[in-house]
Amino acid sequence: MLEQLFLGSIVTLVSLSGGSMMWWGLNEMFLRMESWLRRPPHPAKLVCVILLVVVAIMGIVTFGVWLWAIVFHVLGVFSTMEEAVYYSLVAYTTLGFGDDLMPTSERLLGGMTGANGFLMFGLMTAMITDTLRHTRRIQHNLRD
Repeated sequence: MLEQLFLGSIVTLVSLSGGSMMWWGLNEMFLRMESWLRRPPHPAKLVCVILLVVVAIMGIVTFGVWLWAIVFHVLGVFSTMEEAVYYSLVAYTTLGFGDDLMPTSERLLGGMTGANGFLMFGLMTAMITDTLRHTRRIQHNLRD
């Protein structure tokens, strides 16, 4: 039990670190784009910002799902990589279909996968909110 909790905590920290690095990179990119964002047309540029954030979020989810899938595959929890990726995606997004189940000896890792996904969706919501607020503030301040 303690081994699963320790391993799950390590994988969650790696996943959160990867997501945080992606957010940092995105913020750096937007700082470099600030002069471009200030120029009209603002709505078109806001759409570009939204698309970049969505692509970054898709990358973060993909990273987390594959990270967990690789851990499950290395541990031999699932017989194929496809099963490991599918289970990771279902658990990470907290869908919990129940059509692929973890062996009882590894089930704590399944719960930790869901908890990791839950934490990451909070981080990704903050990314969207912060980025849109910052972009709109830059564009709005020009109109005053």
